[in-house]
Amino acid sequence: MSGARGRRGRHLRLIAAQLRLSMLAALEYRVGFWTEGVVGLAWSLGGVVPLIVALDHRETVAGWSPWALVLLTGFFLIIAGVYAASVQPAVAEAMGHIRRGTLDYLLLRPVDALVSCLVCAFEPWSLLELVAGIGLVIAAWIELGLAPGLTAIASLAVVLACGLVSLYALGVLMLSASFRALQLQNLGVMLETLLDFAHWPISVFRGPFKLVFTFVVPFAVMTSYPAMALMGSLGPGELLGAVATAAGLAGLAYLSWRTALRGYTSASS
Repeated sequence: MSGARGRRGRHLRLIAAQLRLSMLAALEYRVGFWTEGVVGLAWSLGGVVPLIVALDHRETVAGWSPWALVLLTGFFLIIAGVYAASVQPAVAEAMGHIRRGTLDYLLLRPVDALVSCLVCAFEPWSLLELVAGIGLVIAAWIELGLAPGLTAIASLAVVLACGLVSLYALGVLMLSASFRALQLQNLGVMLETLLDFAHWPISVFRGPFKLVFTFVVPFAVMTSYPAMALMGSLGPGELLGAVATAAGLAGLAYLSWRTALRGYTSASS
């Protein structure tokens, strides 16, 4: 038990130190800090334009009212902020170490190797998207007059956790793939592009696209399900599906990481 607490403490200290260093580095150029944050926020909000155009021609989009879509957009910005601030820069930095053969610098730390890779870089300015997302969720919550009970709040917490686990699992899968083919670093750009589909409620999609965005690249779990949970329209089957999807992706990501790590050859080997 004490050993587990010790490892957890080292992980938390590592995360705190990396966040502090990234924040200090970003604040050295304050204009750049705010510019990057505002540009990233504007870029993410730009993806809402198709929704606005759709609402201009009809009262709802796939059964979602305007303020329900604002709620969805809030959760999208939260996920986009976490991806841009943490997942994408850390995966890109770790891929750079793999390409240069210097991943040893991360692997030799007295913490879990995967944790070390996933916290090796942050972009703090992207947290502005997360803050804006929380603001939109609160505004939509008030405008919709939502009064979720304990069950709805618990469901929201579960699907939010599942969404974040799924997001990090996709990042680990990209990182694991780059051990074999460094050209696959472009997968990060592809995932960032695909993330724009998370602006839309999952009910917009049909057939194979709905299956892909629910279970393979589970944007439904990341954005639609949290909004549905808060509105009280998330069913038990969807909740169990979110948990199973996140657990499956996490397991696959961890196995892929362990397999890739066994085949890693550093520059000093």
